[in-house]
Amino acid sequence: MNSEILKEKQRAQAELVFAGVIWGFGFVATIWALQDFSVMGYMVVRFLLATLIGEFVRVFIFKQKFWNAQDFRYALFAGFFMASFILPQSIGLLYTTASHSGFLTILYVILVPLLSFHKKHSWSVYALALFAFIGAALLMNVFDFQLNPGDLWTLLCAFGASLHILYLGKIAHRAQNAFRLNNFQSFWCLVFSLPLISLDPHFSMMSIHWKPWLGVFSTVVGSTIIGFMIQIRAQKVLSETTAAQFFLLESPFALFFGFLILNERITWIQGAGALMILLSSFLTLKLENAQTRKKSGPLTT
Repeated sequence: MNSEILKEKQRAQAELVFAGVIWGFGFVATIWALQDFSVMGYMVVRFLLATLIGEFVRVFIFKQKFWNAQDFRYALFAGFFMASFILPQSIGLLYTTASHSGFLTILYVILVPLLSFHKKHSWSVYALALFAFIGAALLMNVFDFQLNPGDLWTLLCAFGASLHILYLGKIAHRAQNAFRLNNFQSFWCLVFSLPLISLDPHFSMMSIHWKPWLGVFSTVVGSTIIGFMIQIRAQKVLSETTAAQFFLLESPFALFFGFLILNERITWIQGAGALMILLSSFLTLKLENAQTRKKSGPLTT
């Protein structure tokens, strides 16, 4: 493998580990923000600030003063898919824990290959998907008839996140600038969120307390500006399945931060379900990578 390509892949992998930490903390930060902000208020403030701060950084710090119509067009659907998973995830966090949300969200790793209809998959992929969803049922207390509505919203989030990953996998390598594309997708996410304000009966985008604002700025700077920019950069040089292996890190970090900061606890049954999701997601990615290498050679991952 070309040494320069190898260095790019190693850099992308290291950045994705950092993104996993950021996104894991993002579940806690969102819960903080939703203490005072309504869901739509949080969405509007988050992506308005992400767009403004991102553009400020781009123009005045990075000195990037170009306009790219192609990236602006590519970002439209990226912003739509981002809104389609961050909105239900935020609604879910009104009712469920950071730990539950973290593990249910990574079901997108299972959904990505299943939604890649142009690819043929072995029976093992479907068996692992079944195993993962049984784990999700255990985590959600389905068999005890104690289903939390927040967990259902988070399942919808996983579906939207899988579409976001698939779309970025198609267009990331064509983007001229990852930071610029990320700013554009934040802008479009804001645009798609604005019409939904009328559906929020308790719309609120202000707080007099420091913790909700800390939560907002943590998700703006960490999860949105830095985290999603890293994802776009990584998917320029890594396949969808390789990048998704590192996305798995957000769930154990969500569990860690939820335990450490929010004093969250899960039962042994729920822990077994979370482990089933994590294990099946990891094995699915290994199968997908093996299949990709077999067809295209080692330079594709």
